[in-house]
Amino acid sequence: MSLRGMTLRELSRQVNYNAGYLSKLLSGQKPPNGYLASRLDEVLGADGAIEAAAASRQRAPGADAGEAELVAGLAREAVAFGRQAEAASVGMGTIAQLDDAIVRISSEYLSAPPLPLIRRAAEVRAEVFGLLKDRQRLSVARDLYVVAAKCCSLISWAAGDLGHLAAAAAEGRTALILAEEAGHPGAQALALCAMSKAAYWDGQLGRAAMYARQGYERCPPNTTRVLLACQESDAQPPPAAREAISRARRALDDATADDDLGGLFAAGTTRLANYTVSFSLKAGSPAGALDAAAIPGLPGEQVGYGTRCQMAIGAATAHLLGGELDGAAEAVAPVLVLPAEQRYATLAERLSELAGALSRGRYRAAPVASVLSEQIRDWCGTGAGPAALPPGTEDL
Repeated sequence: MSLRGMTLRELSRQVNYNAGYLSKLLSGQKPPNGYLASRLDEVLGADGAIEAAAASRQRAPGADAGEAELVAGLAREAVAFGRQAEAASVGMGTIAQLDDAIVRISSEYLSAPPLPLIRRAAEVRAEVFGLLKDRQRLSVARDLYVVAAKCCSLISWAAGDLGHLAAAAAEGRTALILAEEAGHPGAQALALCAMSKAAYWDGQLGRAAMYARQGYERCPPNTTRVLLACQESDAQPPPAAREAISRARRALDDATADDDLGGLFAAGTTRLANYTVSFSLKAGSPAGALDAAAIPGLPGEQVGYGTRCQMAIGAATAHLLGGELDGAAEAVAPVLVLPAEQRYATLAERLSELAGALSRGRYRAAPVASVLSEQIRDWCGTGAGPAALPPGTEDL
């Protein structure tokens, strides 16, 4: 200290130890521990002399002389590792930027074609995975896992819309692994939401209902919880579906927290109405489906074109069940003019079911039904999926 003109207060600041403790150490009233000796050695440039002196003082008579050297060496390694971890960790600003990017993509999914958004989500995820390959603080790694889980959940949902169900399931499972590693209930709910969708379109209704219920139970009180209850309703037979759709209504009334991702994974009045249309049709109530389809959304509510198309197809089906062929044609007309890049495989599936209804019973010979069936076939032949997914998203 004298050689460097360093005061006790300055030494205390540099080694991050209490000045009173250091004063007692200098006077011999307190023994130094290995870590403090290492810090003092480094700050004062003593070339190991302080560590050696501390080790000599702490060594019991007859103890192996190599013991102190071993312990001191381990302490030096620990200090170096701690500094490396601190230096390598990314800042919260970087994490916030990555999270903002995936939230923005999720919001844009409501109005934009899916494939370019998958590419952007894959780029965000690649950046997150690259950061995770470096040493990060545990808190930073956890936050990065959450962002990566959101990316995988979004890609899973989009892959399902494009008809890549195996890839959608793989992405969803990866999202859940990441979310569980992070211990983040909101991210776990997003992953289970994506997994439920993939299972549903793959015909695994029991599994879809199970995933949706698990997500509902883990999800914070936000509108993703509404969506999960709706998904469970879609996958269940009428009695259980009725209970689930009622739970979705209560969840919407009780929603208080901000959505973890929002956009694609949020469910407001209109999205709930869309699932109510599906439930009403399953329960044998075309009138109830039409009533639900007519429910106005709240002012400023974000509604995806996929949701509006699903609702229109449901309303068209309800009109057919009620014997109103012209009403069905009018209801489905906005769907049939959708741009090719926005024609999801999931929408094509719903339209194919509608075309099947047009070819049966009373509508089989109707000219309007024949024209509408032809339009649907043309629509399904020019859809967006299944398209080639970006590298790294087609299989995990």
